[in-house]
Amino acid sequence: METRLGLGELPRISQAELKDKLRRGEDIVIVDAREQGAFAASNIRPKGSVRIPPGSQNGEIARLPKDKEIVTVCT
Repeated sequence: METRLGLGELPRISQAELKDKLRRGEDIVIVDAREQGAFAASNIRPKGSVRIPPGSQNGEIARLPKDKEIVTVCT
């Protein structure tokens, strides 16, 4: 049975925690869900991230792996 969490229940991690996970080579998927303006104005592009902008999540989420931790980057 799949467990679904509401937005208020999703765990949060800090940038430092994400950097530690990446440094340790943890097998995670980074989803960049920033608005187009924020994405375009930033020089931050998480290596290996999947870009899923707001409004297009419905069709894209299904292709994310279910056996890996998923970290979402947003503003």
